[in-house]
Formats: sequence, structure tokens, C-alpha cells
Amino acid sequence: MILSPKHLPRLAATVGLFTRYGLMDFAKGQGLTSITGTDQSTDAVRDDGDGDKAVAFRERLVELGPAYIKLGQVLSTRPDLLPTRYIEELEHLQDNVPPMPYEVVEQTIEDELGARISKLFASFSEETLGSASLGQVHAAELRDGRSVIVKVQRPGLREQLSEDIEYFRELAGFLTDHTSAGNRVDLIGVVQQVERSLVDELDYRTEARNAASFRKALATFPHVLVPRIIDAYTTHKVLTAERIKGVKIDAIPPISRIEYDFSMLADEFARAYLHQITDTGHFHADPHPGNVFVVLPGRENPKTPAEAAEDDRRLEVRPGATPLTQSENEAKAAAVTAPPRDDPKLALIDFGMTAHLTATMRDRVVRLLLSMAENNGDGAAETLIEIGSYPSDFNRAAYVRDVSALIGKHANQTVEDTPAGIVLYEMISIAFREGLKLPAELTLLAKALFNLDAVTRALDPNFNPTQSIRDYTTEIVNKRAQRDFSPRRLFQMATETSDLMRNLPHRLDVFTQKLVSDDFAVRVDTPQLGSLLLGLEKVANRIFTGLVLGGLLVASGLLLQYRPRLGTIGFLIAGALGLYMVVTILISDRRSKRRKGKS
Repeated sequence: MILSPKHLPRLAATVGLFTRYGLMDFAKGQGLTSITGTDQSTDAVRDDGDGDKAVAFRERLVELGPAYIKLGQVLSTRPDLLPTRYIEELEHLQDNVPPMPYEVVEQTIEDELGARISKLFASFSEETLGSASLGQVHAAELRDGRSVIVKVQRPGLREQLSEDIEYFRELAGFLTDHTSAGNRVDLIGVVQQVERSLVDELDYRTEARNAASFRKALATFPHVLVPRIIDAYTTHKVLTAERIKGVKIDAIPPISRIEYDFSMLADEFARAYLHQITDTGHFHADPHPGNVFVVLPGRENPKTPAEAAEDDRRLEVRPGATPLTQSENEAKAAAVTAPPRDDPKLALIDFGMTAHLTATMRDRVVRLLLSMAENNGDGAAETLIEIGSYPSDFNRAAYVRDVSALIGKHANQTVEDTPAGIVLYEMISIAFREGLKLPAELTLLAKALFNLDAVTRALDPNFNPTQSIRDYTTEIVNKRAQRDFSPRRLFQMATETSDLMRNLPHRLDVFTQKLVSDDFAVRVDTPQLGSLLLGLEKVANRIFTGLVLGGLLVASGLLLQYRPRLGTIGFLIAGALGLYMVVTILISDRRSKRRKGKS
């Protein structure tokens, strides 16, 4: 693949990112500069861990525009593509750009919503609450009196971003074809991840659906607030949501820390986040402190689903309020008891960057988090190997050894030095170094855990995220054990086993008949075929009986924790079955020896 001449200015900007900000040596080590064929000495500053270079790199990405900002956010989840110091700095990547003229905002809203602003809102502030590369936010008030924020997308973004993505795609293809890094790093996959994220963020309806999903999923956590989206005032370029009037998580007034116990909030928020990861599989991938607010009592704020349900019971519904969506009604139905009205709450905003985990991935993530929390390096390494894919020359033993050493090193450090996100980042970095490819969802999980640690410790400096992960994952494992070995599940397993045992003789008979009748392409021709098949049938029966016996022992052991009587009965049955199996084998072997002696 050859780069298009129209992308030469972008190529110059990309090269400048490496040569001016201390990354050229790292790029050489990654095999990204092997196409030059020249002596690769440059005037670039070596990557010596200088934090100023990492800060300048982040600031330059912001200057280059939204596509590069999104690229930086993706790179912040890829320890195989950037040094650790740069990844940590990119966690603070938040763009602040000059606002659009109000006339542009007004025109966009009226074009999208089909009416004048004065007809749509009781009031609309011309001043911006925040301005970013993709859009900006204004405060407004609905006709029913609710305070809302209105996010408006910048015009012409799709055309600009389309050209940037086309350049990224060409560059990734060129580097994949012509550098040694192409065989080791999925550069095209990185570009696809950037493209998917931008496509989602350019359609505000996706963020609206995400927000509704999280409001419903977190309804069981009474102190966690997700603002409601106003669907009637939301399109792919305009998003309207209830306004949060709170303080940023890193700006809590000292007097409030004396008045309220934020340790409870830290624990509930950690559990809510782990619930997203392990139960629903849909989690907010960017919970940095700028996206989390503390809602203190005494100010009018949106209500949680539990508070809304309580208001319904008290008939405290605002006259003229916009009708509820099905998702909002489901959230209210799932809500638990509302918290006391003088309790502080946590509000989570900005649902543009989320990730999904399959059921299988969730099970593996639970095992991974539990292994990390219990300092089980071997278990963590083996789980990551299950999650990823690896080449034929992958050194499994070396990877397990390196991860175990990493976990052991962090086991002896303080809580402040061992955030789960950083540990997972380092494990992923080792994986890429050894050739183990891991899915993008796992790096987003590491990013989420890194930010979760920052949020919970901002609420409570003494909070121990690792202990919270250990407690929650242990609880999940116990619940799943009870679910998997409930009487209903055991009955289902027994029925399936019974069906298998009932059909096994017939299947073996069909199998042997096909062998005898030469129905297979490979013909077995031996005078001892009958004896051979009889022996195979015995071996199959013994293996099957052994598997049933082993499963019965495992099930009985687990049942002892929850239903001791059933567990004891299971052990008795297993013992009887085992004794029968041993006696049968001994008798069969003795008869075989007698036949051989006679012959």
C-alpha cells in the first residue's frame, strides 16, 4: 500500500509526534522505523522518562483535532504501543477548545429539532458550560421547569474525520506491510477501534441509549445517579439530558468531608462498577474524575429511579412532565428503596465510550480479578491465556513466570502503589511482549479500573479497591456456584446424564455396525476385529463411568457448602459407584487372563 500524496501534511504531523516528544527510540524498538533503511540516529530526545515530553505529547494531540484525540484515548489502553509514562499522561487527555459562535449552535438545534429555541425551551443560556472538539454544552430549562444540558455537535465534523480516518487506515496498512511491527501488532485493528469509537460518539443517539441502559442497570444502587435523557429533544447531533448540579470528584469542599461519610459512597460506587463489568457486561469505559460528580443535599438535582418511584407513590409528579420511556419505567421497577434525602450521591455522566463483555468473557474476567486480588499470579496468567490468542512459538511458561513475578512484586506493596488498573496494564504489556494478543475490551477494562481507583480514593483516601474487588468477586463466585448446583440445575444434569447413558449402547452398536459393514472410507481389516471392538467398548464404558464419578464427587463437594444432606448423599452414591467400578474391572481383568491362559 502507498500513501496518498494528499496525506503528506498529516504524515509530517505524525512523524513530528515521534521525533519531537521523545518517542523515536521507542518506535525503533517496536520496529516502526525499519522502512527507512538509513542510519536511524536522530536529534530526537531519547525516551528517558521525562514527564514534560509526555505532557507535550498529550497537548499536541489536542491541537491536531478530534481524530488524534480519539487516537490518543485508544493508545492510552495499549501498553504495547506507548511507554508507561505516556499512557499515564494520556489518561488525562481532555480536550478544551474555543466555543462555536452561538449563531451556529442556534441553527444546529433548530435544524435538528424542527422548532425555534424560544419555543423548545423556557430559557437557553448562550454561555457554554464546556467546549470540546466534537461539540459543546449549554444550560437550558424545559417548559416543565426541569434544568437540562444541551450538547450540540460541531458542523462539518464527519467530512474532516472521514479524511483523518482514511489517512490512519492507509498509514496502518503501509506499516503493516513494510515494517517488522506489522507481524506483531494489529495496527489496522487500532485504527478500526478509533473509527468505531468516533462513529459512536458522532451519533448522540448511541450515547442516549447507553445512558438509558446504565440508568436501568444501576437502579439497584440507591446512591448512584445517572441523569435521564430527554428523548424528544435528542437527535444524532443534539443531546438533551437532565442537568447535574454537583461538584467534581476531585473538588469536594473540606467542610463536606467533615459533614458526610464518603467512604460509603466509595464502596457503593466500586460495587456498582464491578456490577457493570461482571453482571451486565456493559461498562462505562472512561470513568475519569471529570465524568463523576458528587451531588450534595440541598440543591435541586435529578432523581434516581428509586426516588422517582417514591415520588410516584407520594403523587409528587411534576405537572406537564415529559412522558416516561419504557426503559425509564423498567428502571423504576428495578429500583430499591430510595436513600435518605440528606445523603450525598454520585452522578455518572458522558456515556460516549462504553464496552461490552460476552458472558464467557465475564466469567473469565471474574476469575482474573479474583486471581489478582488473591495474589495468584499463575491463575491470572492462565486466565489471560484463555482470553487471548497466541502464535505457535508462544512461550507459555515464560509468560506465566513473568506474570507471577509481577503479582508477587505488587503483593508486598501498599494499596497506593498497587492500583488494579496499573497491574492489569503491566500484565497486558507482558502479554504483548511475549506475543499473546488480547482483545481491546480487556485494555478498556484496565483503563476503567485505573480510573475507578482514582475516583474511589478521591472519595476516601483510605479506601482499598483491591479488597473491594476480592469481596465482590468472591460473592459473585459463590452466587454462581449456588446457581450452577441448585436442585433444578442438578436435576437437569441428571436428566442429561441419564439420556446419554440410555443412548450410549445404541450409539456404540451403530458405531460398531458401521465399522463391520465398511461404511467408512478407511477400512479396518483384522481377524481380531470383534475382540478389538469389545475392548474399545469396555474402555469407553470405563472412561464414561469415571467421568460420571468425577462429576458426582465435584458436585457433592460444592453441595456440602450449601446443602450438606444432598452433598453427603452424593458422596455415598459416588462411593458405591466407585466400588462397583473397581470390582467390575478386577473381575473383568481376571476373566481376560483366564481366557488368554486357555488359549
